[in-house]
Amino acid sequence: MSINKLNAALLVAVIGCAMSVVTSQHLSRRLYNELEKQQKLSRQLDVEYGQLLLEQSTWGAHALIEKSASSRLGMLTPSQRQVYVITPEGVR
Repeated sequence: MSINKLNAALLVAVIGCAMSVVTSQHLSRRLYNELEKQQKLSRQLDVEYGQLLLEQSTWGAHALIEKSASSRLGMLTPSQRQVYVITPEGVR
């Protein structure tokens, strides 16, 4: 009888180990899938960030701002007589 009990205990241990392996493999695959999704998202965000930096440098170009100010807003560069420098002592 003791051999049957030993066989039954070993069978339960083998089944437990098999279930543990299957569970850990499933978890590993699920986590790897999530990692791939996050890496893909990271690459997309890197591309978008690069595009935004390019757009920022384009819009921030001094010549473009000056052209936009003069054409859309009718702004002009002031003459020397129209420029006042304000210091703590007063206007120069």
